[in-house]
Amino acid sequence: TSPLCITTWPSALLQLPSLLEGMGVCQWEAIAAYAADRDLEGPERDATEEARYDAQKQWLSSRGEAPHEYVLRIVAWDEACMALEPCLVPYYLEAGMEHWLLWFNPERYPPAGDLPPEDQIREALQRFLGPAPDPEWVMWYENLPSKRSVPAVRHLHVFLRLSAASPPVGAASRMLRQAWEGRSEWLAEERRQRGIRSELPLA
Repeated sequence: TSPLCITTWPSALLQLPSLLEGMGVCQWEAIAAYAADRDLEGPERDATEEARYDAQKQWLSSRGEAPHEYVLRIVAWDEACMALEPCLVPYYLEAGMEHWLLWFNPERYPPAGDLPPEDQIREALQRFLGPAPDPEWVMWYENLPSKRSVPAVRHLHVFLRLSAASPPVGAASRMLRQAWEGRSEWLAEERRQRGIRSELPLA
C-alpha cells in the first residue's frame, strides 16, 4: 500500500511536534544543553507524573515513612554504596528516552559532602550497564539544590537513549528495571489501587 500523504493528515496531527514542545516534552539535545547551562529551562514532569508523585508521598505519609527513608530501604545498593534505578516519576521526555537515577547512599556520601569524581561516575554506570558510557546514549547531571525533592539522598538524573546504545545496554537496563519493579512497594500499591477502582460499579 502507498504511504499516507502528509497533506491529508488532520491539521492537529501536523502541528503535533510544536504542540508537544509547548506541553513540555524535552528532547535529547535540550537535556544536553541544560546539563551544560543551568540557566536554561530544565525538564519537568507532566501532570500525570506529578499526580503520581503526590499520591506516593501521601501513601508514605500514611505509613509514617519519609521519602528518603523509603529510598534507603528499597534501593538495591551495590558494594560501592551506589544504585542505578528507573525514576519512579520520570520527566516528560521525547519517545525513546528513559529517565533513571544514580543514587548515593548517605552513609558514604552525606548530603553535605562531595559526590564521586567524573571518572568514578563513569565507572559506576559501566558497572551497571556494561559498555563504557558514551554521550550518544547516556548523559547525567545533579539537580540544583532548589529542585532536589529528596535532598537527604544525593542522586544524579541519568538519561538513556537506548536506540543509540548497543544491545548489552538495553539488556542490562531491562534486567535492572525488572528487578526494581519486583521490589517496588509503591508500584505494587498502585496496581492494588487500580484493581480496586476497576471493581467499583459504574454510577
